[in-house]
Amino acid sequence: MKEIGVINGRKILYQRCNDTLGWSTHLPDEKWLLLAIVENCGKEFLIEIANISILKNVCYVCGVGHQGELLHDITDELRDVKDHVFIMTTWHDSLDDGLWFSLFAAQNDEEDILTVVCLDVARLPLYEEIAVILSEICKKTL
Repeated sequence: MKEIGVINGRKILYQRCNDTLGWSTHLPDEKWLLLAIVENCGKEFLIEIANISILKNVCYVCGVGHQGELLHDITDELRDVKDHVFIMTTWHDSLDDGLWFSLFAAQNDEEDILTVVCLDVARLPLYEEIAVILSEICKKTL
């Protein structure tokens, strides 16, 4: 997991992910938001992402990409079954919107969000694109 920086008091981490890597090993255990960029995943893998995030006490899940809404729906269903009502979920059409929302608008009534984990499950790695978007966000907020 790579630390990208801190914006609005939230540490931003990046993790490239696929179903063969130990992607979940370094996830936080509290006060974190998952920004998952998901494309072309099997539904079972989306269920795994949601399950592991819930087990690691995620307090907010933002889905981005072609399957962002599906991850949102899966997380909502699992959250309700596992009785974790404090987990908020959204989905966003663009990475720009998802990043901005994760850093400035996402709130959870139960706990402060201190860390944003960008889980990259896109076909091609998005680290550079995320870094550019974050740089632009920083310029606009100064």
